[in-house]
Amino acid sequence: MTLGEKITGLRKKRGLSQEELAITLGVSRQAVSKWETEEAKPDTDKIVALAEYFEVTTDWLLRDIEPAGADTDTDAHMSPAQAKAGAPLLLCLTLGASACGLFLLFYGRFVSASTIPSTVGVIVQICAIALAMGFGLYLKNGVDAAQGAGFIRSFWRVEIWMVALLPLRQVHHAFFQLISLLPEATLSRLWTNLPRPFWGLGRALLFTGVPIALYLAVCLFVTLVLCRSPRKKG
Repeated sequence: MTLGEKITGLRKKRGLSQEELAITLGVSRQAVSKWETEEAKPDTDKIVALAEYFEVTTDWLLRDIEPAGADTDTDAHMSPAQAKAGAPLLLCLTLGASACGLFLLFYGRFVSASTIPSTVGVIVQICAIALAMGFGLYLKNGVDAAQGAGFIRSFWRVEIWMVALLPLRQVHHAFFQLISLLPEATLSRLWTNLPRPFWGLGRALLFTGVPIALYLAVCLFVTLVLCRSPRKKG
């Protein structure tokens, strides 16, 4: 097998076009085309870059010396094309698993007499987040940086609304304890100036509205700011 045939085979196995490989190596598409058709040979530094990128040895590229177990290692990994195609499905599965974990957590805390559902729910959520982040980083670092970053952003745009619910009850309890330290007369002034029918509304806004507003602020900040897609130049 010639060097050009090896480069062609490795590129196609990764699901890359000549232009995508050229961008990765910092050369022109015409250069990659000439390598594959044997019209030109890559420089030494490009040989090394090819070996590192495709996780093969320079000896195999240049002299057809295959390290032991190389075929087994390559076949064991998901191909980039498979990873790209499976990204939407995995996104739905991880978000669905996280939602199930949240349901189990609240069921165990407020309905069930056992803590087992809550424990299982937390474990399911942690596994869903770990799987989504691991797959997103795999896409970002080994397949397509833009798609990997987009996968992570898409996951957290939805996940933050579920994850942030977990500490909401603790925040509400802590806020209630803090407010209770104030004299009752001071608290009463916050709503006694309102018409009497609205006193209950004033208390609800103070004790419940503030934690909910904090929850919404955190979720919206993550969704709209931290998970904002980068603007394309030009």
